[in-house]
Amino acid sequence: MILHVCSVIADAILLTYVYCLVALLRVGLGAPVELLYTVFFAILPFVLIHILSLEGFEGYSFSKLRNESDVAYSAVAGAFMGTFVSFVCYSAFTLYYSVDIQVIGRSVFLIVALMSAFVLAGWRVWYLRGLRRRGESETRVAILGSAASSETVTKELSLYSRSGHEVAGWIMYEGKPDEAQSSSCLGSIADLAAIITNHKIDEILIAEEDFLHSPSRLFALIDICQQSSVAVHVLPDYSDAMKGRLDIHEIAGVPLVDLKGAPAGGLYPVVKRCIDIMGASVGLLISSPILVCSALAVKLTSPGPAFYSQVRLGRRNREFRIYKLRTMFIDAEKTTGPVWAAKDDPRVTAVGRFLRAKRLDEIPQLWNILRGDMSLVGPRPERPFFVEEFSKELPLFRLRTMVRPGLTSLSHVMGRYDSAPAHRLLYDLIYIRNLSFTLDVRIIIDTVKVVLTGRGAQ
Repeated sequence: MILHVCSVIADAILLTYVYCLVALLRVGLGAPVELLYTVFFAILPFVLIHILSLEGFEGYSFSKLRNESDVAYSAVAGAFMGTFVSFVCYSAFTLYYSVDIQVIGRSVFLIVALMSAFVLAGWRVWYLRGLRRRGESETRVAILGSAASSETVTKELSLYSRSGHEVAGWIMYEGKPDEAQSSSCLGSIADLAAIITNHKIDEILIAEEDFLHSPSRLFALIDICQQSSVAVHVLPDYSDAMKGRLDIHEIAGVPLVDLKGAPAGGLYPVVKRCIDIMGASVGLLISSPILVCSALAVKLTSPGPAFYSQVRLGRRNREFRIYKLRTMFIDAEKTTGPVWAAKDDPRVTAVGRFLRAKRLDEIPQLWNILRGDMSLVGPRPERPFFVEEFSKELPLFRLRTMVRPGLTSLSHVMGRYDSAPAHRLLYDLIYIRNLSFTLDVRIIIDTVKVVLTGRGAQ
């Protein structure tokens, strides 16, 4: 995180110098001096656009899996994209809002693109080479599998690795007692946490296909590795090669599938939180008349309060109170206890059925978003009772709590109120695995369609 922040600050300073230097050069070659004032006032948005572009091209990812050429490519691509977007935004602004200001010529943006690409890529290559010279970029790898699979992967890494990978040994998943006597065996999977600490493991390669079919053990491994900031990769088989949206890496020509349990990092969480605050604020302002009318309808058509609150599990299993418009009769679960929603649920009032169909009962959750309990997009928050029950049969169900729960979700727009827990979990894991602004926007757009058509709601 510290490296990420320092990198953003360094890029911001360098980009500021580049824009100022290019503007001075253009003035020295005959451009009007007013160009300096225009560039000065435009530097901040230009720099922000560049930083977001660099983030999008993984320009701030200094993983040990990446060599100098990978990082340099990200910097060059981010620099050119940032300059292009800055040019387009500036041109649109001057065309529609401020036609009288001194125009920043295309030559300025072209020179900025070339200089920024060279400077931003240059310091990254210099930094990584310094780490390599000091021996700080070595990646210590442990292979989860058998002695045979470990030997094969170790040979490939030792011959062809370009990123300084060192195989510390292999971890026994299931094997014969005599295999554990091997000098390269670090221990059993049961001792994973101690192995990571004692051998300073940076990455684990799963070379045992059977292990992937044990959800409880897989979840435990991901959890331990997350706590220790250890990357997890899987050696894919032929069926994996047919699957879409896999994060593919290679080490010494060995294909690896990135197995991430953690959500996207970098600027994504920060920017998403800012969007959540702005979206919830605007949403409450716009929807307040609808909320008042809906609350009155609930109050007038059935006895009891218009609103209700309920304990739900949020990010990292933290409990919070969710707020909704009441759609069921009072004490609907007094005799039955907690019950999963069903199609044509008799506990739902007539007004409640309409509110659910249009998702209007969830407007009060905008307050939960402002408080930080929830996000605009994320897995729907569940009650602790159901989380405990579903986790018994679906060990990966708790993975949903790795991100902040959302007002809407992929399972919300693709499924129904009464979608089976397994189906909801599948949608949520797909969302967590593919976190991106593009996916968030798509879900929000689909949510609008659901609200207008009532599709999927029960």
